[in-house]
Amino acid sequence: MLLKDLKINLPKNWKEISRSAQEDSFYLKFYHINPAAHLDPKLFQDQIFSSPNSNVSKVRLAIPVASKAPLKDFREGMKGAIDSGFMPFKGATQKIDNLCKKMAMGYYPEDGDFSGDILITRHPNEEIARQSFKNIALLPTQRFNAPIPGGVQIPGAPENMTFAELFETDIYEKYMPGHLEKMKEHMPVEQKAMAEEQIKKLKELMSKEQMEKIRAEIEKAQKQLQEEKKANLGKSGAEYKETKYLGYDAICLESKNPTPPPNPIKSKNPSDVGGGFDDRYDPLPKISKPYKDRIINYQALLIKNFIITGNLLWQIDSLPPGDTPCYSLTKSKKKISTYREGGMTFEDITITPIVSNYKKEGYLYKEEVEEIFKKILAELER
Repeated sequence: MLLKDLKINLPKNWKEISRSAQEDSFYLKFYHINPAAHLDPKLFQDQIFSSPNSNVSKVRLAIPVASKAPLKDFREGMKGAIDSGFMPFKGATQKIDNLCKKMAMGYYPEDGDFSGDILITRHPNEEIARQSFKNIALLPTQRFNAPIPGGVQIPGAPENMTFAELFETDIYEKYMPGHLEKMKEHMPVEQKAMAEEQIKKLKELMSKEQMEKIRAEIEKAQKQLQEEKKANLGKSGAEYKETKYLGYDAICLESKNPTPPPNPIKSKNPSDVGGGFDDRYDPLPKISKPYKDRIINYQALLIKNFIITGNLLWQIDSLPPGDTPCYSLTKSKKKISTYREGGMTFEDITITPIVSNYKKEGYLYKEEVEEIFKKILAELER
């Protein structure tokens, strides 16, 4: 299929920022809408309600938000600090507005909390696609010693020729000028003069002296880049691997988890299933989260003659699962407690959000992002 015909239907809480679709490439940038972005800001503060009965108190507890605040909340918070005198510098409000505009253009609109992009490249055939895919892992460490995808269609060139080998031999400099001369014969008259000028410059570039200089520079750069990359990967314990993801060939970068494993906590009460930061809230249940000693960043997926890359792919393994506990943004319950003092009965009414999870509330979670990729893969399989 041609990528200009690719259709991607995003979930309702995701919005497109930009798109570029050509026959052989497809780029999509989109963002996740923070589920708290369009709710009344008062819901995220404790609210005390007046009561006709002085013996009855009523309060609605603030809803704890599970994700980072939308950009608009950051802007309003900064403006509040300015108005209150904490940031009393000249032109502060205008500077905050300008900063938020730049952030919205570079990352996501004001109601968002996360953005990502996907790039899909279509190759002439599966063989070239697979070598290009493998080179994603090879180029960072082997650089010019990585094979040229699809090989070199030059008489006398060996199979699986590398970029370095192409410049180490005289095949390229002998073949290219003659090849361009043949191409010139089939060009329209108005383009021939330009072609002659280009061939002249190419011959100068491919003189024996120039080619020797290019080879020396490539050899020097190759050694330096390999040493730098080896040192960087060695420090982080990172390595590129070929693996499987969503049933397809994938390239990933694995590195050591810099966070040490947590110390086991022994609870005095075996029935304790969680804990909140405020005992007026129901405690959030604990979910099983096995410690990972390796961090995985997926770099690419291969499907037929298509390669999928983009920062959404490499972030996916770090996203929280949909069953991650949180508090509901829309549902609450009433807790009533009574007590006696001085011969009188008092009643406290507390409205608290019920326990929910990321999936139900519309927060960003891993399985939903995986569904986006599954839909893309299904389209490319057709």
